[in-house]
Amino acid sequence: MNTLLDCCAVTDTGLRRPVNEDSYICNPDLGLFLVADGMGGESCGDVASQLTAKLFESSMAPYITDEEATIPFEHENGNDLILHAMEHAAEQTNQAVLRAVEESPSCRGMGSTLTAAVVHDDLIYIVHVGDSRLYSFQDNTLLPVTEDHTRVQEMVKRKIISAKEARTHRQRNIITRCVGRKKQFKPDLQKLDLLPGNLYMLCSDGLYDMIEDGEMAKVMAAHPTLEETGSRLVEMANQNGGKDNITLVLFRKNPNDNGESC
Repeated sequence: MNTLLDCCAVTDTGLRRPVNEDSYICNPDLGLFLVADGMGGESCGDVASQLTAKLFESSMAPYITDEEATIPFEHENGNDLILHAMEHAAEQTNQAVLRAVEESPSCRGMGSTLTAAVVHDDLIYIVHVGDSRLYSFQDNTLLPVTEDHTRVQEMVKRKIISAKEARTHRQRNIITRCVGRKKQFKPDLQKLDLLPGNLYMLCSDGLYDMIEDGEMAKVMAAHPTLEETGSRLVEMANQNGGKDNITLVLFRKNPNDNGESC
């Protein structure tokens, strides 16, 4: 077990959805953390998110664990292998979900968000498509690292509406990119330093739609353990309405490095 990373994951169906269409990966051995939020309702949204999570993990694992793994994509010396591998894994996952739709017409229209982080050599490599998010919590401030692929975010960027108006806009849940689409699939890639003392959180929109960032920051500052933080955030999301499935994955450098794990 990787004792260098402290992590925890929590998922909850919420109060209004009959099925939990969220999936997650919390794998400290691989340094891989992921949230996938399925869409499609009766069109197999839960299937889409489960496929997305499992396929991405299995696609990435060889590049993390095997230095001599065959590289089936172009990679120039000096460029980030992990980042290229994540892009390749995301594309392979997208193709697999598209094939699943072709094989199961009843699942036509299903899709999923994909926000994943791989921790390697004190760096966090990120691939992101959809409106699940990665946040960074530092000095009592919670900031989003990823940018939502939604219609309202495009409107905010074009200054048609404000960020505050976007939270309650009737089109806030219309996603412009996701896994399971031929044309609407273009993941964002980035990397950042894994900083001591920082807490990182991946989550589905069922969390941040129910709790403002400032309130989530207060919870993170008030609870020393990741388990307490995760449980309290899910509790608050449900207290505020629990309108969607709620999933979060928390990770950080292990402050104690005492062999305990999530």
